[in-house]
Amino acid sequence: MSQRGGRVKLGLLIFIFLVGCVVVAVVTWHFTKRSNENNTSSHTSPQKSVTEMNLGETTIQNNLKIDIKRKTQTVLSGQLWDDKLRVNFKEWSNTNDWKRTATWSRDRKLDVSYKEEGGVPCYQFHWKVTVGLESVLSDCWDIGDAHWYGGFEDYYQPWPLEKMSRNMSAYIVDDSYQKKLGGVQERYFITSKGVGIYIEEDVPLYISINASNDRKVCLQAKYEKYPYQNYKKLLPSLNYHICVSTDVKLIHDFMSRTFIKLRPTDIPDSSMFRKPIWSTWAQYHKDINQSLILDFANNIIRNNFTHSQLEIDDDWTPKYGDIDFNVAKFPNARAMIKQLNDMGFRVTVWLHPFFNLDSNAFTEAASRFFLIRQFDSPLPGLVSWWDGKLAGIIDATNPEAVEWYLNQTKFLQNTYNISSFKFDAGEVNWLPKVYSANFDIPNEYSKHWANLAYKADETVRHQEVRVGYKTQDLPIFVRMLDKDSNWDYTNGLKTLIPTALTFGILGYPFILPDMIGGNAYYTHPERELYIRWMQANVFLPSLQFSIVPWQYDEEVINLTRRFIQLHEDYTETILKLAREATATGAPIVRPLWWIAPKDEVALTIDSEFLLGNDILVAPVLDKGASSRDVYLPGGQWNDVLRGGVKQGGWYRNYKADLHELPYFIRNN
Repeated sequence: MSQRGGRVKLGLLIFIFLVGCVVVAVVTWHFTKRSNENNTSSHTSPQKSVTEMNLGETTIQNNLKIDIKRKTQTVLSGQLWDDKLRVNFKEWSNTNDWKRTATWSRDRKLDVSYKEEGGVPCYQFHWKVTVGLESVLSDCWDIGDAHWYGGFEDYYQPWPLEKMSRNMSAYIVDDSYQKKLGGVQERYFITSKGVGIYIEEDVPLYISINASNDRKVCLQAKYEKYPYQNYKKLLPSLNYHICVSTDVKLIHDFMSRTFIKLRPTDIPDSSMFRKPIWSTWAQYHKDINQSLILDFANNIIRNNFTHSQLEIDDDWTPKYGDIDFNVAKFPNARAMIKQLNDMGFRVTVWLHPFFNLDSNAFTEAASRFFLIRQFDSPLPGLVSWWDGKLAGIIDATNPEAVEWYLNQTKFLQNTYNISSFKFDAGEVNWLPKVYSANFDIPNEYSKHWANLAYKADETVRHQEVRVGYKTQDLPIFVRMLDKDSNWDYTNGLKTLIPTALTFGILGYPFILPDMIGGNAYYTHPERELYIRWMQANVFLPSLQFSIVPWQYDEEVINLTRRFIQLHEDYTETILKLAREATATGAPIVRPLWWIAPKDEVALTIDSEFLLGNDILVAPVLDKGASSRDVYLPGGQWNDVLRGGVKQGGWYRNYKADLHELPYFIRNN
């Protein structure tokens, strides 16, 4: 090849190389540009951090303030964590179209994900601590002008929830009589604006509601020595879901299907719906014996009252924990129960998880390691409860301990023909402050105690329990904790309907109200209170008497018979609704907003309720009142007490004398 030809060929190669470089550069620029414009899964450029997050129509600002929207309307606003976190805030990164992640330079990150099911958008907020066991995670949501429902049993039991003011409290199954978060609870809230909130079970959760009237609901996650002990050195997380529908009824239906899920597998024994339970507790407290029990039963029969069962309550055993009759009080318990059976009574007895130190059963249970143990020790952890200062507590999560306990109940059934049981306590607060057991989540104890109660009578099903946590599937009655014999919201008559409504929203339809007239702890129920309390119970799923009507006068006896009969007249309706609950989870006793979810009065009224969708009950709840204001949602209602048909709206000063109970049937 000539020198000139070589130079030409070399020049051609150089030209081709340069053109190639230009083409590659152009393609690379074009691809990068399109990727930055269209590919939402790419991370934010470090030269320009994105501190505002958008998912759907919801926005989180760079100060971590958030507005959750339905279409263009804000339905919930809040503050994710607090302003201090802005100092170390880095940026949002787009993990994919449905998830965003925020990171901090030191110890935590936040994942926010979005999905839509059946037209209902849901957001999941998942805070994670990456370093440091002592960290606290906290989000606050504005109550705003919405009304809130759900949560837990409460001493004052407000309806809606924003009426209360509660400082930050551990969200554990506790004793509402001590003004703690109550024994029936779920990590579930809904609002009148169609918002639902569900917090995951493994979160070491604390909550405040309208603390110091701040109009906020705050969620907090942290580990402490009590109640969320953390011997496994877990890092705290705050993991919860917020879903949005168009109204409170629709969001309840969605959240119940999606997060509660459990439905009763059957219904309790039908006789407990139909006829009253008679208990010794409020009338006699601990002063019971064989002759008194027989006298109690004879008076029920003599005064011509129906009954489903007679319940022998506190102090029938020799020592607390020894599950047998005290022969000093009951010299021939077998003959007594035979006599009661011959009179037509089924007999139940009071049980609890405690074994006092002086009982024989404590020695046996402790030696077989059936009691909740001290931390990292084979020795039982000793607790204090209302009937003992030193006691062990059954480990309801230990299968062998459960079998042993149930054998004691079978002994009662086989030896004395005891029909069933009233299971008391079971709340987490009765556990030792530091313990070793087969569960990490404290509320698991209450769930296992309720399951133990069910196994004691799973065929006939006429037992009762006073705790509920993820036990909506159990076909047993759940009892309200002891009510006081007063008219007001300090655990008195006015908390009866709000408690029943709360139980139903949380998925517990088989409500056993406490004793008619209350428990007579500080004062005996006056005559008028007793009558009005009885009327308020008539359309609830079951009636429970202890304070006896014959201690008043003949009119009270006759009124009591009449209202018991009214309850029995509607028992088939109640049973139909109970069976419906096994399929749908719908409560038997419903708030007025169940049929009027956008009606402001229906969203707030706490002195009326629905039995199903078509019977509205408006008992008189004020001392000395011979009338009350009655509200009827839209439509036509047959006035059963006064006759005629009424349209929806307010009826002021509706007359209801002491012997009268206002109720209405919807005209369909």
